[in-house]
Amino acid sequence: MATTVTNTVSYAGKYAGEFIRAAFKANDTVQNVTLKENIEWRAVVKKLVDDISFGAPSCAWNPTGTVAVTERWLTLKKFSIHQELCLNTFLNDWAAGDVQNGNLEPAMVDALLANMLEGVAQANENMIWTGNGTANPTTEYDGFLTGFDADATVIKPSAVAITKANVFATLESIIAQVPTAVKYANEKPIIYIDPASWEAFMNASMAAGNGWYAYGGQPVPQKYMGLFDIAVCPGMPSSTVVAARKSNLWFGTNVLADWNNVQIADMTQFGEDNFRFSMKFFAGAQHGIGSEIVAYSTWF
Repeated sequence: MATTVTNTVSYAGKYAGEFIRAAFKANDTVQNVTLKENIEWRAVVKKLVDDISFGAPSCAWNPTGTVAVTERWLTLKKFSIHQELCLNTFLNDWAAGDVQNGNLEPAMVDALLANMLEGVAQANENMIWTGNGTANPTTEYDGFLTGFDADATVIKPSAVAITKANVFATLESIIAQVPTAVKYANEKPIIYIDPASWEAFMNASMAAGNGWYAYGGQPVPQKYMGLFDIAVCPGMPSSTVVAARKSNLWFGTNVLADWNNVQIADMTQFGEDNFRFSMKFFAGAQHGIGSEIVAYSTWF
């Protein structure tokens, strides 16, 4: 059965050969976490905790400190998207000439391909945070927040809705709970924040007299206290802020190029009037050391 196509358009006037496509959220989170490619189903990621301590001088060998090596599994799941368009749906459209020749209108194909790729990015942006592979084993993998919720070592402060009135105090409290060793390590933690809370931060900054957030000049540097980069993640649920190092959050896949590859099958050669679109890819997410992550969210 072909993908359902609702084709309620006006046919008055000359067709311009363009489609206005629906807006999609960018897959910003993947740009701000550690990307692990070429995983064959499952990868072991080692965690190393090295507790250095000084010892008294001795003529004999006197080991000091502790080294703890543990591991986490980053497991991939395979996903696919299948869509099918029947040429007969467009017989009464301005693209009828192409349809009668056994083709789909090129501009529509381009728009559909772009929508599929951007739609995958949007779905993954949501899933990387709130996916639940247990509740939906065939269509989702466990997102970061799902993993944090199950990990008792992750620091999870009691959360309330973030507003313009409390956003400063909330961020201050979150940073205060980041372990000192993480906060002042060479690799500083990133503040991952949902769009609504970021807007609250900008509005509060304007109200405090910081005109940088109001004028139409260069993009505002997304930093907090001049120390911590801020990553605005459209897939995060509202009132969510996570402080973690980039190296501690992982997104895995097999072949990265698969995320930009849509296969098109012309089924007219088999006596059908259909065009099929197929996309297959692997994905998974995992975090490393839970005790080094502060996750503030009303989603829990």
